[in-house]
Amino acid sequence: MSAPECIKTSAKQLEFLTKLVEEAEQCADPERMTLLYGMAKDETDNLSKSLRQYLSRKLPSHKIGQKSAA
Repeated sequence: MSAPECIKTSAKQLEFLTKLVEEAEQCADPERMTLLYGMAKDETDNLSKSLRQYLSRKLPSHKIGQKSAA
């Protein structure tokens, strides 16, 4: 996957995640709210996993998750 494709895919995932959170925030039903937040957590995990996988193909493993000294 190229960088532009990764960014496009991540943007779509983030858009979906945002909609889930916004709907959960507006929800009056506690059970549905819990379900929506759970779905948002799963989608966050999916987005993080996708980005880590992309970076693992592009960066040496010792650089992933490492903070740069500014």
